[in-house]
Amino acid sequence: MSMAELALTGDFAVVHEVVCRHVPAFVAHGFEFKGVTLDGSPESDRYPAFHFSSERSAMEIDISFFSAAGGLNGGFMVFIIKPVDHMLNVKDYLKLHGREALARFFSYRDPATDIRSFAETFLQMLGGLLDRDLKPIIEGRTFEETPIDWMGYK
Repeated sequence: MSMAELALTGDFAVVHEVVCRHVPAFVAHGFEFKGVTLDGSPESDRYPAFHFSSERSAMEIDISFFSAAGGLNGGFMVFIIKPVDHMLNVKDYLKLHGREALARFFSYRDPATDIRSFAETFLQMLGGLLDRDLKPIIEGRTFEETPIDWMGYK
């Protein structure tokens, strides 16, 4: 879907613009921008998800953005997906490896936050992770799934 079809507005439109400016950082690692979808259900909050894929490694990177509202945090969720159905939650990966300081870049609570600045800072940090910590993973040389917290539902 094109952005016009999605009719992204407000924070979502700002995040889309910032993500598009950072596409070259993903391309440098062999990932092509495949587009943006509006995920979630009509009954709940919808959110944009930005999709990247690499033909070379067969990996995908999905970046979702949520706005802070109702006392809940907003921010980014990033998954690296390896066929078939192997997923790495980047924030959880950072926490598991003692990188809590970087994990804080993923979320914000104050609805008055400057979303453009927040998204820019986040994507710069993510680009650095792609250059260093996540490089062997996105190149397909290694993979580490993060545990899923089923919160009692499994």
